[in-house]
Amino acid sequence: MKALTIVALSILMLAACGKKEEVSSFATVEEQRAQGRANAYVVAAEYQRQNPRLLGWEAIVKADSSHTSNCPQGDGWAEVVFMRTERADGSTKNLQVEKATVMCSTVSVNEGCVMVAPVDNWTKHPKKTMDGTCGNTNEVPMPLPKVAGAK
Repeated sequence: MKALTIVALSILMLAACGKKEEVSSFATVEEQRAQGRANAYVVAAEYQRQNPRLLGWEAIVKADSSHTSNCPQGDGWAEVVFMRTERADGSTKNLQVEKATVMCSTVSVNEGCVMVAPVDNWTKHPKKTMDGTCGNTNEVPMPLPKVAGAK
């Protein structure tokens, strides 16, 4: 019985050795991170175009935080912060900064962006569950495609 158990364990261990997790190079991860940011920028620009409140605001696009060597495509979402500053004429003090934060798709203009702050629509959004987890390649392809208008 012991011999049978040892043989079974040996077979399982050998089978596990054959399954190597695919690991991407640093360059590949950086390429995907850059493409994801470029895509999110385009998606954010479209969101901004449709929202008059944000017209003329600066956009700061952050990278999808889920890009890793084991998941170069990321989770498919990136944070974008829209900002504008205002100061009373002639004043050198009291710079007022107004911000709006959204999560934007790194894959599709059609997915668009979802407001995080000042109004939190992201918490209840169905795609929120993707945030922070490696995106399934059926939903977040590898390599990331260039969305229309992306560099």
